[in-house]
Amino acid sequence: MILKLTSKYILTFLALTFVMHELHEIVHTTVGRIICGCWGKRDFNFWSICESCTTEKSYSLLATFAGPVFTFAMIWIGAFLLSSKNSIQKKALGFSLVFANLPFGRILTASLGGGDEVYALNKLLDNHTLAWFLGLMFIILILIVPLYKCFKIIENKKKVLWFLMFFILPTVIDLFVILGPLNFLLKKGVLSNYWILGSPTLVTLWTILVTLVYLFTYKNIYRIYKQI
Repeated sequence: MILKLTSKYILTFLALTFVMHELHEIVHTTVGRIICGCWGKRDFNFWSICESCTTEKSYSLLATFAGPVFTFAMIWIGAFLLSSKNSIQKKALGFSLVFANLPFGRILTASLGGGDEVYALNKLLDNHTLAWFLGLMFIILILIVPLYKCFKIIENKKKVLWFLMFFILPTVIDLFVILGPLNFLLKKGVLSNYWILGSPTLVTLWTILVTLVYLFTYKNIYRIYKQI
């Protein structure tokens, strides 16, 4: 598949990336709600179970593991869509889905000793070094096949550069938007009152916005490949 970038594709791909980010967080808080019976607080990149729910019992960590499970499931769905038997449109969606779930972000945060996987394992093992090693190795092992499939399907010249662009830049953009202006606005109290799903109004409106953008433009995902 020969890739090309268009402004329409970039718009839809970024919308998909932000939707996947939000769904990851919503899965965390929803499982926490099921376990605890109440919503925990969250912003754009941090969440917690509600204060009345004990964190001492290991089952509360299910909420922590739930986010990565969802994300890895989406990445593997993307990998399956890259099957040689599928249409070029399905391959385009699969390729986009793998990278929209920020595999580089999962590796990076674990490498730095953070992230859901390392945090939860440390709670279970009470050994941060071991949790860091196991978490990072697990992430690499679960991502290596989807990433290899994405690399293999690229037929462009400068194949490595195209791969690295999709691998790294979505995480950089996501961090720049989420940790930059959006969380800054929340900290300044802009639409920070809690609304549905235990989320601040600003978070919910953002989720609705990026979801609508993706739904109304989803066909642009197919513009990633060059028709010959």
